[in-house]
Amino acid sequence: MSSSKNAVSTYALMICYGIMIWTAFVFYPRWEKGGTEATLSWDVSGYYMYLPALFIYQDIKHCGFQESIIKQYGPSPTFDQAFKHGESGNLVMKYSAGQACVMLPFFVIGHLWASNSAIYPADGFSFPYQLSIGVGMFLIALIGLFFLRRILLVYFKDSTTAIVLLLLVMGTNYLNYTCIDQAMTHNVLFTIYTILIWLCIRFYKRHKFSYALLIGMLCGFATLTRPTEIIALSIPILWGVVTWSDLKNRIHYLFTDYKKILLAVFAFIAIVFIQLVYWRYVTGNWLVYSYQEQGFSWLHPHLKNYLFSYKSGWLRYCPMMALPFIGLLLMLRSGANRFAIILYTAISLYITSAWDLWDYGGTAGRAMVQHYVVLAFPLAVLIAFIQQKKWLMFIFYPTVHLFCYLNIWWVYQAHIGGADVALATKEYYWKVVGRWHIDEDVNKLLDNPHRFEGTPKAPDLLCKQFSPNDTIKSITLDAEHQHAVGAKFNSSRHNWIRAFATFESAEKEWNIWSQCQFIIAFYNSDKLVQTNFIRVFRFLNSDEIKTIYLDARPPKEWSNAEIQFWNAGSDKKITIRNIRVIGFDQ
Repeated sequence: MSSSKNAVSTYALMICYGIMIWTAFVFYPRWEKGGTEATLSWDVSGYYMYLPALFIYQDIKHCGFQESIIKQYGPSPTFDQAFKHGESGNLVMKYSAGQACVMLPFFVIGHLWASNSAIYPADGFSFPYQLSIGVGMFLIALIGLFFLRRILLVYFKDSTTAIVLLLLVMGTNYLNYTCIDQAMTHNVLFTIYTILIWLCIRFYKRHKFSYALLIGMLCGFATLTRPTEIIALSIPILWGVVTWSDLKNRIHYLFTDYKKILLAVFAFIAIVFIQLVYWRYVTGNWLVYSYQEQGFSWLHPHLKNYLFSYKSGWLRYCPMMALPFIGLLLMLRSGANRFAIILYTAISLYITSAWDLWDYGGTAGRAMVQHYVVLAFPLAVLIAFIQQKKWLMFIFYPTVHLFCYLNIWWVYQAHIGGADVALATKEYYWKVVGRWHIDEDVNKLLDNPHRFEGTPKAPDLLCKQFSPNDTIKSITLDAEHQHAVGAKFNSSRHNWIRAFATFESAEKEWNIWSQCQFIIAFYNSDKLVQTNFIRVFRFLNSDEIKTIYLDARPPKEWSNAEIQFWNAGSDKKITIRNIRVIGFDQ
């Protein structure tokens, strides 16, 4: 097709690029952030760690530089990017080396900058490295979208391709993982898949050795980046197969043109061998399972939770990606590459949802982002179908506008807004979804499903501790004192219970799982029948004194209750005073 005939998708691509550039450089440039919000933090620092360990510190076996990096830059609370290997005693990187290979040229740029700078240390984590890696990985995203347009235009109209590009960028978490969290693996893998499909299209037309070599290398890099992406091999094997006859011909071809196939296999093995060499050098073993206790539930994948959970469910926070599955239904009867697309989608979704940490750190189904390349095809099939049925546009366009709104809301809240989209509960989700301004008190729903809205009428004082007549004026929790009971009270007929306490702490506990808990525990005789709690440091900052209340709807049968406090393993000191409990009705 000539470029003039593809003007609509060209304009759409330019609009997408503009949105992405604004998001990356204006809305939330990660390279300007520090600590765990920096470009090189959390998982990214784990993928990246090979480079400073090998080229700056020459200490890839022990990573003796880890403590100084964590102390100065804080990419994560502890050095969980590697684990100690039992047999060798060396540290083994948790993540495979593919992402580090892709980052290498940008690392070199950052290192040359820092090495010749009087301001920034050449330590692998100063600003030049953050900026070089962040911008470099963003450029890879632009390449990926460019090739996505090219491969879609082979099979679909210009206008259909344009709509797919716009919906992908504005309506899915692709925007987040290419522009803000661009140094995660999903961005790189997305681009690898677009180029891989482009090469497959070219290879089955011209059958060049160079294409076979590049196909093998790209499949190798996908697998080296995330081992589960070995499913990339299904694309060159099945791309172009539509009928059973096509499948038989493809199998015959693979055996007939075996020299090119062997070249691709050799290239694949050569790339994957990089990881094996690393494991052998560090541990003495060719194969190491670096995820340790983490694994898959192959017989019981967490499909429902992965798709629909209020805690980062993929389709709940990214509903636009439900549309390709409608397109897959249309492809069951006909559609180019339907064998490859349907099989690949089924396997990728199965593997992704089988991972026991199915929420992937609470990030709205991020593990499927690289697979959007393949899912773009059934999405295009659906759009092409709707373009033929004009009346469906009256349903389609309002729906996708809503989905785009929700996606932009999610991206905003994930980085700047007050909503916690990573640990949402059902009650919390429906209070915050689509809202830009969120009352801090709503955050109690992240831990506690009960929240009374409004002012209690005719409250009844059930219990009061640490009053002027008490000999004990306060409770202190710290590393040695983890638990305390602050008050006890008996059953009442009220259908709401509200407990108050005043908290003070010199230092905020940021680790959500170690934050002090404010608890109401209901008992029936000696049997615990219900607990309600909130995490205090969601609402308390360093050097702050604040009165916080906790609501509960008591169980049907209970005889007595306690106000408890638990420091949850934290070593942060927190002082609690002025405990009181009221009962009231709606």
